[in-house]
Amino acid sequence: MVNIWTFITQIFPPSPEWSVDRIPDLTGKVAIVTGGNVGLGKETCKQLLLKGCTVWLAARSKSKGEEAIAELKEETGKEALFLSLDLSDLKAVKESTEKFKSQSTALHILVCNAGVMAPPIDQLSVQGYDLQFGVNVLGHFLFIHKLLPLLKSTSNSVNETRVVWVSSTVQYYFFHHPINYDNLTDTPSRRKIGVYQLYAQSKFITTMLGYHLAKLLAQDQTSNVICIHLDPGNIKTDLARHVSTIERVLLNLILKPISLGVLSQLFAATDPRAAQYNGRYLRPWARLGEPNPATKNEAEQQKMWDYCMTLVKDYDD
Repeated sequence: MVNIWTFITQIFPPSPEWSVDRIPDLTGKVAIVTGGNVGLGKETCKQLLLKGCTVWLAARSKSKGEEAIAELKEETGKEALFLSLDLSDLKAVKESTEKFKSQSTALHILVCNAGVMAPPIDQLSVQGYDLQFGVNVLGHFLFIHKLLPLLKSTSNSVNETRVVWVSSTVQYYFFHHPINYDNLTDTPSRRKIGVYQLYAQSKFITTMLGYHLAKLLAQDQTSNVICIHLDPGNIKTDLARHVSTIERVLLNLILKPISLGVLSQLFAATDPRAAQYNGRYLRPWARLGEPNPATKNEAEQQKMWDYCMTLVKDYDD
């Protein structure tokens, strides 16, 4: 259970001490931002472009992606590149990574930003998993896994490459741990806990896997890749498009602007100090913090990691 101070400071964080003005020059760097066509992802793309980064905007819809790219070019004078990515389909995720690797020999920054929240309970991923688990967790898991060799080969002893995996404050409010794996597919128990706990579950698992990935990266002496996971804050984006009108009105009382929401992921992706933050968790706004303590159970992390590896094995060749 989250303590009251964590609850208050998450909803009402102190004023940020870090700003996008502190992003260093990124000329020569290559980044992918998932969900880059809207909200936090689009603003992340914008700030990276302004600093000279080559940005691949990954999105499911080509038309919406190209529209965002055109808008970003008007705002920045720089043009992002489109990468087709449907995180709800493992086959499409594999194809996306193969396309990227055929067109780029380097990857310095991978921002796993895309997500879905509280869709109708009947919606599942293409492979039949709970949609929020399929998109927020499993699709990103495979995307990272397939791009990790490139992240490793791009890194060197002096310059690290980075995986930034966006979680959420809702992981504090997931009440069904340890994970019931029956809730990851379309079972009566999944339907019983409902879409909001399924969303919290997906972000709880994201945090677990972020910790485990960071541990594996730290053990690899042949490369220099780090993983930072984070809570961007309660931000006004279209993520809440599936919630009711009353819920949206209540949410708007605590939601903050996108300009604040991007701070944690941009800090994690670009700031030199963050090079020392492998396995650390950031809270709004770019502050070190601690997630739900249950996400740090290493036995449960390993179990979930092994489970996800089993699910993606047919797409790992």
